[in-house]
Amino acid sequence: MKHLGLYKRAVLDLWRSGKRYYLLLLIQTFARASQTFVSFIFMNRLITLLSEQNLVAVRSVVSLYLIIFTVLHLLTTLLQPAINDAKELADRRILELPYEKMLTMRYHIVDSAETSQKLERIRMSNMSRQSSLYLINVRIPFLMDYFIRVVWSFILLIPLFTQVRVTGQSQWDWVSSPWVLLIFVIGIVLSIYIQYLSSQKSAEYMSNLDESVIRTNTKFNYENRILENTESGKEIRLYQMQDRLYQNQKELDQSTEKLLRGLNHAGMNGHLLTVVVSQLLHFVAYAIIGIRVLLGMLPIGQIVQLSSALTQLLSNLPNLIQYLAMILSQPDTLVEYYAFIDLPDDQDVGSLPIEKRLDNEYHIAVNQLSFAYPETDDLILNNVSAKFEVGKKYAIVGENGSGKTTFIKLLMRLYEPTAGEITLNKIDAQKYQLSEYFQLFSVVFQDFRLLSFKLGQNIAVNQNYDTDKAMKYIRQLDLEQMVSQLPAGLETYLGKEFSNQGVNLSGGQEQRVALVRALYKNAPIMILDEPTAALDPVTEFNIYQQFDQLINHKTAFYISHRLSSCRFCDEILVFDKGEIIQRGSHDELVKIDGKYADLWHAQAQYYQ
Repeated sequence: MKHLGLYKRAVLDLWRSGKRYYLLLLIQTFARASQTFVSFIFMNRLITLLSEQNLVAVRSVVSLYLIIFTVLHLLTTLLQPAINDAKELADRRILELPYEKMLTMRYHIVDSAETSQKLERIRMSNMSRQSSLYLINVRIPFLMDYFIRVVWSFILLIPLFTQVRVTGQSQWDWVSSPWVLLIFVIGIVLSIYIQYLSSQKSAEYMSNLDESVIRTNTKFNYENRILENTESGKEIRLYQMQDRLYQNQKELDQSTEKLLRGLNHAGMNGHLLTVVVSQLLHFVAYAIIGIRVLLGMLPIGQIVQLSSALTQLLSNLPNLIQYLAMILSQPDTLVEYYAFIDLPDDQDVGSLPIEKRLDNEYHIAVNQLSFAYPETDDLILNNVSAKFEVGKKYAIVGENGSGKTTFIKLLMRLYEPTAGEITLNKIDAQKYQLSEYFQLFSVVFQDFRLLSFKLGQNIAVNQNYDTDKAMKYIRQLDLEQMVSQLPAGLETYLGKEFSNQGVNLSGGQEQRVALVRALYKNAPIMILDEPTAALDPVTEFNIYQQFDQLINHKTAFYISHRLSSCRFCDEILVFDKGEIIQRGSHDELVKIDGKYADLWHAQAQYYQ
């Protein structure tokens, strides 16, 4: 009962993910299972009527049976296409839930290697652990079917327990004794218990092999993803990796076969014992039913109903118990899953709305800012303080690892400081609604991403976009000719994933599109975090200069370990080992001995 709340939550999440699917499935499952038991009921009635030679009633019963059976059969058949569609949507929804969580959780959690490992573990658990949300969903159709059949079986077996007659005047009175029925019930319970123990043993075996199963599946899926990526084809051929990949697949197949053999062996003894007990129960039950009918204690038609219902009970009840045991066997799977789902979201942070200002007067400052990544005491930033004026351009420079990008991530609240504070208009930034705070920034990171959607959608980061607005910035960044040559202009897909007419842009074109995207957002604070690091220094300088002319009077931060942006910035902040060691204009800093002058003179040949 310890994990009852988790299973209840899982069932509710499944219901929310596929209400239509489960409703249709319940109707279909009931109709399909009922066909069998309706046949038993009517067969009982028909045999009894025939034994009484009541042919008039037989016609009515046969007609009613055909009508009911036809309705049930039509329901079963006609609902199948709708169920298939609804199931596909429900399955996708269930598998998407962890990835949707990645879209909403705090960025510093997303950026953690531990989170990536948790997500991969959930992905693999969905396919290999019995208590995963996805596999619970897979088991539900079987559980519904077994449960409905077991209920029907008990209903049809009621005469076996109610028509009891003990007179003490016959040697056969024992067949209707309550003690015989009690022994029979005990036999059923024993069969169920053996089945449960067998299922638990199998689950324990799988639990002990859990890491091995996940590791095997991880390797299998990793290689499949390599083969799905057409870009991998070059290296596979040039470095002749085919034999190694074939060998890996062969080893994975052998490992999977070994795991399956072990699983079958783990539950074999319990399965054999269950079969023996079940056959004994069948023999005893048929003997009791037959004797009762021969002695006239039961109508002759009941032999069909009772024996058939008994067979259904003894075959479906163990399966019902087995599937329940499988689902309940690995509750830690749901513990891990919901620990991930319950990680804090962006919308949980801050409550103050951002004041909407046409003059873009958003003053940002940092005060004694320090930061260390989780689970480490090493400070990436140490006691940094700075104020920034609206409309000024700032260059943030320093060697790799000096804290430049981390500082920007803190400024945008992708991370929260370990100590100190960031203020917006003299109010602690953590008090503002995070989603609104993000709207203050237009950013192009070094590892920016363009998606395999239409060019216009990439620029607007939205399905709908303003064509005139997009073309305005495209012209300003000298991309108009490139766009005019695309098969469908702004409607052209980037990449071939969704359209054979899609195009692959060059690195320089992609970088300019990313800059267009930042301009299109038109946020009051612009940030370029080394998006042109892959370009040569002269081209980088030209792009920075061109971009700077377009942002007018917005506050801007240019981050680079190369100094192409420094000459046209109002101020330069020089980072070293997590601290601001110099601050001033290019002309001021280049004249004094220090880190900036050293960096500048080392790179000056590129900017002269």
